[in-house]
Amino acid sequence: MMSETDLSAMLDQEYPYLLELYHDLHAHPELSEQEAWTSERIGNELEAAGFTVTRGVGGYGVVGVITRGTGPALMIRADMDGLPLREETGLLFRSTARARDAQGREVGVMHACGHDLHMAAFIGAARILASQQDWAGTLVMVGQPSEETVSGAARMIADGLFTRFPRPDAAIALHVAPDIPSGTIGWREGIISAGGESLDIVVSGIGGHAAHPEHARDPVVIAAQIILAFQTIVSREVPPGELGIITVASVHGGIKHNAIPDAVMLQVNIRYFKKSIRDLLLNAIKRVAEGIARSAGIAPPLFPRIMLLPQSVPPMTNDPTLTRRVTDAFIQHYGEGQVLRIDPVTGSEDFGIFGLVEPRIPLCYFRVGCGDAENTCGFLHSSRFAPPPEVIRDGAGALIVAAKAILDPAPVHAPGT
Repeated sequence: MMSETDLSAMLDQEYPYLLELYHDLHAHPELSEQEAWTSERIGNELEAAGFTVTRGVGGYGVVGVITRGTGPALMIRADMDGLPLREETGLLFRSTARARDAQGREVGVMHACGHDLHMAAFIGAARILASQQDWAGTLVMVGQPSEETVSGAARMIADGLFTRFPRPDAAIALHVAPDIPSGTIGWREGIISAGGESLDIVVSGIGGHAAHPEHARDPVVIAAQIILAFQTIVSREVPPGELGIITVASVHGGIKHNAIPDAVMLQVNIRYFKKSIRDLLLNAIKRVAEGIARSAGIAPPLFPRIMLLPQSVPPMTNDPTLTRRVTDAFIQHYGEGQVLRIDPVTGSEDFGIFGLVEPRIPLCYFRVGCGDAENTCGFLHSSRFAPPPEVIRDGAGALIVAAKAILDPAPVHAPGT
């Protein structure tokens, strides 16, 4: 295995280049399904590092392949999309990008989930691994679009990711983590992140004049009661010790102060670790919404319409054997104090979809710390999320250490052979 000193020297050499790349990626974020510039930039970087690159896989997906002798195939993934947020970090290289979202609204765009850092670390690992001769096998570098809508992985698979390109024997990915200290790596075998489902709920009523609510059935009031009642599902129906989260993240209804609307739209998200809890939450959401509508005098034809969206993903599971192998390499390289066993996170991630094909592909997903005691970098999905850029170096190094633990060492030939 590459010594810590040797890897540190290579990362020091690459860091100025990767920092400039990060600044460029951060300043030019793109929404899910719009990652045209980003995918082209990542493809160009992989080509410059020596990979054979294919663009346009499952949308804006990018695949780079390099083979060195006979050995296992390893996939390394980085997510590429940004979020519809107006950046408020004050960074000199902050994003001022604007775009149209899927509903046609003009929104600010920001890398508020670390995907810019992930890509920079990914390219750093690609450049260093491609320059080394001490491993044998195939590297499949995957730039994945549309992680924020948890749809990009499935689209890449459907477009032949595992048939058009070498099928990996293992796959790894990382995510920056403001909830663990900078300079540490977080790992866990088994379930490491929650499943998530997104729902649209149309709460119908009977519109009317604000001065005569008795002639209406106010969907705003019905929706408010539903929102509050949803919280009792978790507190009264989910068994203690089990994860169940219901979030109503968006409420839209009405256009005039004195006009009761006909409907209110709720955008709802749930999180869970077990399918049984998922089913409990979905069934309870339907029962509670319909019950409150009925109590307000709404007839069955106007009961709330609940639509489960395709932006859904099951819990992500790390393969225990692969994760132990990678974690042992982390401990050997960084020391036990820098490698932390973490609890499962309640965020969701579609990297796990890559492992659900048959036959199954072992996955190892780990987290790279970027936090401090004062939480100066903010948290994920915040308009003020600004992690220290040194996490690029940490992430690239962790990907390299993990890759070397999976790829075969290159054969050593005797002099003259």
